[in-house]
Amino acid sequence: MFSVDLLGLSTFNLRSRWPSSNRRPIKTRQWENSTISLRQPFIGRYKWFSIPNSGKQYYQLTMTGKLLLATILCLMGGQALGDAILEGNYNVTAVCTAVRVGTQLGSIESCQTYYVCQSTGPVQSSCQSGFSYDYKRGSCYPSSEVDCFWGVENPCAGKNNTWVPNTAVCGGYFYCLEGKSAGSGNCPMNQKFDTTTKACVYGSCSNTQSTDGVVLGSLCDVVPPGQYFGDTESCSIWHYCESTSTGLVLQSGKCSTNEQTAYSVLANQCTYESASVCSRVTKVPLIGGAVSCSSNGAKTGDSKVCGTYYVCTNGQNVATYCPSGYYYDVDSENCVTRQSATPVEGCNRCQYATTMFVNAVDSDNCSTYYYCNSQGQATLNTCPADTFFDESRQGCKSDNDLSTYVPLNGACKGASVDGGDNESTTEGTV
Repeated sequence: MFSVDLLGLSTFNLRSRWPSSNRRPIKTRQWENSTISLRQPFIGRYKWFSIPNSGKQYYQLTMTGKLLLATILCLMGGQALGDAILEGNYNVTAVCTAVRVGTQLGSIESCQTYYVCQSTGPVQSSCQSGFSYDYKRGSCYPSSEVDCFWGVENPCAGKNNTWVPNTAVCGGYFYCLEGKSAGSGNCPMNQKFDTTTKACVYGSCSNTQSTDGVVLGSLCDVVPPGQYFGDTESCSIWHYCESTSTGLVLQSGKCSTNEQTAYSVLANQCTYESASVCSRVTKVPLIGGAVSCSSNGAKTGDSKVCGTYYVCTNGQNVATYCPSGYYYDVDSENCVTRQSATPVEGCNRCQYATTMFVNAVDSDNCSTYYYCNSQGQATLNTCPADTFFDESRQGCKSDNDLSTYVPLNGACKGASVDGGDNESTTEGTV
């Protein structure tokens, strides 16, 4: 065994290629205000209902039997989520929230494994025997055609006079001779090993210490190149993996033009900040761990996703997910049925909804509600004065019935008739 100094080899190109400054997501337009009480849905019908002895009317959205059945079956197909999926320092669940639904991510534990990001979280899949997953091409290929070293017992197998990565440390490598490791080393500070060029290239490493497990050195080792994705620590930040002569380079930018300060993963645009656009921001890093906390065992609800909460474990908040159809209840600190739960104010109650209009968490007068589009994004609306939103009837009703509605609907816990005064109807995007 001997140590190999990669810097002394003329075959390595250590020149750095910096990201292009003119690659930016495009912009989108701002939502316009409207005086409509309920946003016109794409499908379904409205019926008018009179409020007895009030001279007022309210809408009710009705769905055809086939449409309602299709909606229910679609929601039943959702998966219940458990604890966040972690592979070493790679938080698969967090990365899935930062990419578009349908994106496939690589694994750093097995060359045969990959993840498909769905609206309910990552779903693990595997290639058949003898095949490995190529995250750059998004499919399974014969293992001999894929440069993958994750979970491989002997990364030098079948290789001679070349270098391969040491997946236990970012920037680590092995020198292979006749199918066996003949030496190992680490790239210098501010450099990392690139599997494409088989060289040390400029770049940062999240961890330069050897471990017993696997270490993800760059998001571009699992996220396919050529697509933008967001960040879980800031709504304005976007990332992009660009193919260069020195391998894949992670480009990052920030939406800051005019008032369009948020990056929308769904629209792939810089847009206006809202609760739905920024729902991925949980402060849980994509690489490196979780948010620190001080009280071991303490639970906190997620301010964006009603079915998510965090448990303080060994000084770090670990994301935990309620089963399908359940929300985290701030009073009992447990997962309870969606309708009964009182989740964190501001979280998106379109999650697991079977109707297009749902109550927002409103302990004031229960007058705010969301319109839920087909992607589960929420648009905030407010009922007219002297009315509250009835989710079961899909419309705004007289405050006369509020006292009987509140005990059965946790989103409106504490609401009362004199809780507030709505003089006008507004619509805004959250």
